[in-house]
Amino acid sequence: MNKPAKTFKHLLNILIIGLSASAIFSTSVKAISSIVTSAAFPEKPAVLIAQVQQRIQFKKGTRSAEIKGGVARGAVNTYLIEAQKGQKMKLKIQSVEKNAVFNVIDPNRKTIVKESKSWSGELIQTGDYEIAVGTERGGASYTLSVSIN
Repeated sequence: MNKPAKTFKHLLNILIIGLSASAIFSTSVKAISSIVTSAAFPEKPAVLIAQVQQRIQFKKGTRSAEIKGGVARGAVNTYLIEAQKGQKMKLKIQSVEKNAVFNVIDPNRKTIVKESKSWSGELIQTGDYEIAVGTERGGASYTLSVSIN
């Protein structure tokens, strides 16, 4: 095989690999954006950052907890908390940068609170509620206060 033909073959292989990676990346972005959609939680971040997920459990005899964390631009930290129908949940997030916000998603995957810094409400069903922490801009270090009565 002559040199121009070899070069063309290499370029063609690179193009095919690039197109395949593009198709895979696009599918990943669509899968993530179907879970979390809002301006604070970008639908198609330039770089996909691993999502942190943690279950919130209160210490024995308490009904509240404080979670300290950090979230990078474009990332989302999710917290799961089990609650019963009729209980009242109260959430507040504080950050030095004043840019941390959260969404609350019910057990049926319906967003009931979007891009908030504080919220309280009565829960309408039993199950795992998800608190998705992101930012309005840049990264943030935060303290999330959660209570259920």
